[in-house]
Amino acid sequence: MNIWLSFFFSLSLTTLVSFATPIIFCTFILALMAILSHLPMINLWSENIYEQIWNFLAVFGEGSGSIGLLTIAITCAIAGLLFEALNFYRYHILIKQPINHSLEMRN
Repeated sequence: MNIWLSFFFSLSLTTLVSFATPIIFCTFILALMAILSHLPMINLWSENIYEQIWNFLAVFGEGSGSIGLLTIAITCAIAGLLFEALNFYRYHILIKQPINHSLEMRN
């Protein structure tokens, strides 16, 4: 049962990190563009980039950028969950094989 507890802990941690990563990344980029919009020479560029990122997120959120960000984060969390489950499955299969498998095949 210890391996299953370890699996569920790893699965939940991977899902949480996979969910938080796009939120942190997009929030950081949007905050950086908002800060750069106060500088005189690059304010038009940073405002334009901020607006384009927000419009990109709005595509995934049916017109709302925050819902789009949550949609992308949930999708990344599901992908992280599936990759972690695949990793556990492959590890479980590889650990069951004998260590000297390659030597047995030669004989």
